[in-house]
Parts: sequence; structure tokens; C-alpha cells
Amino acid sequence: MILTVYGSSSPRTPSRYLAAAAELGRLATAAGWRVRTGAGKDGCMGALADAVIAAGGPVDGVILRLFLDQGLAHGGLASLAIADDMRSRKRLLLEGADAAIALPGGPGTWEELWELAVQRQIGATRIPFVAIDVDGCYAPFRAMLDRAERDGLLYGPPHELLSFADSPTEALDLLRCG
Repeated sequence: MILTVYGSSSPRTPSRYLAAAAELGRLATAAGWRVRTGAGKDGCMGALADAVIAAGGPVDGVILRLFLDQGLAHGGLASLAIADDMRSRKRLLLEGADAAIALPGGPGTWEELWELAVQRQIGATRIPFVAIDVDGCYAPFRAMLDRAERDGLLYGPPHELLSFADSPTEALDLLRCG
């Protein structure tokens, strides 16, 4: 089963986020997931990949050519797909995925999170999707979804777009529940 994981690529990512990424990598590998991520060597992406590889699992990466040319790709990936633009990269990240998780991240991760939420809203995909809310990093997103629901702007409850978990363990439990 393929688990697509979104997350930061910044070398300035806080250690608590890196710890959550590493824990997710260990747990996902132990649970038999094949991990696919954005292929970065730093941030949550790098910590996740390092943990998966250390646990004996494969990591498939999808990277923008621009980032590859800048030397930002993780060196231990089982496979690496190269995309010329974000639209292609997002498509490749989700192609054949059985589930997705968003770790803490910046605008790139936010774009991926919202795009997948929209795809779930319109019925283009039904794969389970969980955001790991480490230290309240996704509290603003939760508040936006709650407000949109109160204002009648959603077609269904927010949990139909994505679920939130406080830890990697909870996130993987939510994926198992569907």
C-alpha cells in the first residue's frame, strides 16, 4: 500500500516537527506502507525518508526539476520521479496512492493539503487523508474549516475533506479506520 506524505522541506524546520516525521516514518514502515514523498533531503521530508530507510523500508520521491538541479534531493530514495511543475508533481505524488498524510509544512504543503481536500470534496478521490496537527500547527486550518461549515460553504462536514490527528500513531489509526 502506498502512503503519500506531504511536509516541509526547509532546513529550519523545528525539531518537534522533525521528530513527528521520523516517528511517522518508523510506524508507517512497521505497518507495511510504501512511502512516497516530495524527495527533499531536509525538513520533514528528509526526516521521514531517513527514518523509513533506517527501518528498512523504501521511499519513492517526486521532485521538481528546479529542486533537483539545486541539489535538494534526498540521496537514499528507492526511486525518484522528476516533475517540471507543481501541477505535475502533485499528480505524480497521488498517482496510485492508497492514503495521504500531511505533516507540518509551509505554502507548498498547504497547497497540497487544500488540493487534496478539494479533490475529496468533489469526489475525484476518496483516499483517506489526515493532517498531523503537531503542536497546533494546523489549528488555523481547522478553524477555517469549522467556519466554512458554520457559514454553509461546505458540501458536507469538514471530516469528509480531511481528518486531523495529534500524533503519527493517531494518524495511522485513522487511516486504518478508513
